[in-house]
Amino acid sequence: MLRKVIKIGKAIVAFLLLPVLLLLLFQPDWLVALVADRSPEVLYFVETEAPVIALTIDDGPDREATPKILDLLKQHDAHATFFLISSRIKGNEAIVRRAVAEDHEIANHMAVDRPSISLSAGEFERQLVEADQILSTFADMHWFRPGSGWYNTEIVDTAQKHGYQIALGSVYPYDSHLPLAWFAAWHILWQVRPGSIIILHDHSGRGDRTAAVLATILPALKRRGFQIVTLSELANPETTATCPTTQTRC
Repeated sequence: MLRKVIKIGKAIVAFLLLPVLLLLLFQPDWLVALVADRSPEVLYFVETEAPVIALTIDDGPDREATPKILDLLKQHDAHATFFLISSRIKGNEAIVRRAVAEDHEIANHMAVDRPSISLSAGEFERQLVEADQILSTFADMHWFRPGSGWYNTEIVDTAQKHGYQIALGSVYPYDSHLPLAWFAAWHILWQVRPGSIIILHDHSGRGDRTAAVLATILPALKRRGFQIVTLSELANPETTATCPTTQTRC
């Protein structure tokens, strides 16, 4: 009898959790807008009718994967913001310089690959500044994305103190958890809207999957008339107000 009760209990819990999991997986527009309204200091998307979207790629650079990603972006006249982990820069400086030279944007994703929210306030600030000191030798820094995407008031305040705006995104295919390039590509093409911010991941196998995803979505987005730009370009009101579909670069 007890086993039957436990079995029924598990089924009820699974039934109740299913809608929550579906909401998190498919990220309806109203849910993203609700989260963004509660955190106006964090950029999730840009309100615009212009066919412009931002591509962001986390966790690089990677010696093997990042050049493949850069090659695809160049082939399709697309641009991205790379949220880099500063401890991965050493030995990959030429890749970072190439990204900057090809008009991509680099941004701060901390010194090591660890959830920012798990760090003490002091350790978080130390790592943020450490990453900033390394990354700012390549380009000016404007954007910060916390490790694993979770943040609190202290993280926001500290990032702003050091001149950063936090950016997350509105189209995230869970590519860091689901190793399925086909699903990531389908999810992005289904979810993307004018003003969307796409999140993908670099480094090792994730970077190879991102290259496969980009090979599918970049030509498809171009056929729809979208321009794929950096975060700073998307956040610039002049870009989102005036970018015509006939231009290959806003």
